[in-house]
Amino acid sequence: MDMVTSIANMSMAMSSAKFQQDLGLTMMKKTMEANTDMINGILDMAEAVPHFPGANGSILDVRA
Repeated sequence: MDMVTSIANMSMAMSSAKFQQDLGLTMMKKTMEANTDMINGILDMAEAVPHFPGANGSILDVRA
């Protein structure tokens, strides 16, 4: 291989590695956002559980 081809191959490999890293980071951020939305939904549902006066706790009806 001559030097020009070697440099071009190295440049393409580095560009491809950066693209893969950026894609992985973007996917991780989207996953974290989706998990945050899901957790906020669960917390909202937990807050909506009725509280009965004089009871020691709340009733949570969970079905699988």
